[in-house]
Amino acid sequence: ATSRSPSAAAYGGVPKSSSMLRSLRIASGVTAMAGGAAAAYVYAKTSADERRERGVFAAMQTVYAEELGSFLAKARYDGPLPGAVAHCRFDEVLPQPSNPKYKLAVIEFNVPGAKNGGSDKGPDGHRVDSIPIANGIIKTGNSCELVKYYDTKHDEFAKYVQKFDALIVRINPGQLSQKTLPGTQERFDALMNDMLAKGKLVWSSPAVQTQMGAKDALVAINQLTCGLPDTFAYYNAEELEEGFKKTCAFQPRVIKQNRGSAGEGIWLIWLHNKPYCQNFGDSKLEDSDMIKMIEMNDNHVEYHTVREFLTFCSEGPAHPKAGEWKSAFPGKYLDGGKAAGGQLVDQRLLPRISEGEVRMLMVGPVLQMMVHKKPDGGGLSAVGGNSLYTFYKPGAPEYADLEDKFVKHDIPLVMAALGIENDPLPILWTGDFIPRDGDTPGSTEYVVGEFNCSCVGISKFQAVCGGEQTLADVSDADYYEACELTDL
Repeated sequence: ATSRSPSAAAYGGVPKSSSMLRSLRIASGVTAMAGGAAAAYVYAKTSADERRERGVFAAMQTVYAEELGSFLAKARYDGPLPGAVAHCRFDEVLPQPSNPKYKLAVIEFNVPGAKNGGSDKGPDGHRVDSIPIANGIIKTGNSCELVKYYDTKHDEFAKYVQKFDALIVRINPGQLSQKTLPGTQERFDALMNDMLAKGKLVWSSPAVQTQMGAKDALVAINQLTCGLPDTFAYYNAEELEEGFKKTCAFQPRVIKQNRGSAGEGIWLIWLHNKPYCQNFGDSKLEDSDMIKMIEMNDNHVEYHTVREFLTFCSEGPAHPKAGEWKSAFPGKYLDGGKAAGGQLVDQRLLPRISEGEVRMLMVGPVLQMMVHKKPDGGGLSAVGGNSLYTFYKPGAPEYADLEDKFVKHDIPLVMAALGIENDPLPILWTGDFIPRDGDTPGSTEYVVGEFNCSCVGISKFQAVCGGEQTLADVSDADYYEACELTDL
């Protein structure tokens, strides 16, 4: 991508001059075709020398920014943007075309009171990858708006989105249940199902998200070679207590909540100052037994009694039996039960998690790339901004066996196990794989640690999320390579 793409020096990072702002106002106010509006945007951000150097608008007469109205009237066209414009760098949402064939929207949600609206977002309140996703659609001559969902304005939102042909939902699991009105997730899902019933498209649908995106999908595949047989799901406090006291007495565990993002509520747990039993079921933990815990969003360590942990999971940190907690996520992982996404999944802790995870980034049934996410600084967590990324294209020898097995063999079995064999795969989804020792000495096998089909992060964009950086801070090389995905 970089070899055929103009550099950001030409098309990004140029200070917003008054003429540029005036140009953008003119562009948005003129009845122009898709290319005209975007062409005006590029024209306003480049100098005449830069345009000549890059061959952009080479056949067009040089005009002043104030004359963009006349420029658009002469230079507009139908359909997708030409390569000279489409391959430029855009750190802002492009102007919307005035005559799109299809109207789409990227749906976002900001968690009330959370920094940036959530750890998956930048300081502008948007997911860093939302802008390239929208621009990828605009480049085709169709429109795509960034639309926020507010739990307090559900009816207004429902009315507004009726004009769209398709919705791309970019809301992390569980965010609609954080500091929102009761029943928010259910109302949102019902609206998405209503849109589907009207012939609109929604990616991913509530049904597919429930079957594939929920953590208990790992239980459904626990008898496949890509799963772990000792994987359990808990939907209420009684199930959690009965199961966890047995599993953690036997070996270290990973407890995963169904909500949250970027490692929030995913705990690595070891017994503290007590040996494990020799066989599963030989013993059960007592309320007073101590456990060591690491939360994967930030690698912080906590020590609690078993009772404190169980109380935190079901009642939250304010309960008198919960003890003192450092976690930013307020527990209560089981709220609402299975119907509302309240669940915890309990898996064996694989020691080779310290080597990182391999993410298979899929577009439908097609592998787009593989991402090795290794914990930064020697920790155990490769999520929540704590990871170093290495990117591999399909066919890379490092993961040829994993690619061949999962893409060619496992996907149909996974779909059948999840009960969605007759449904289309999500438009963008991932399988995250953790290495473990294979049955043959010296061999490595991979098991699924998570499926994600509701709000998959595009790693080269999302690598700068959670703090003060924005899309403009993504390097040129990473920007253009990630755009190969968003432009599909």
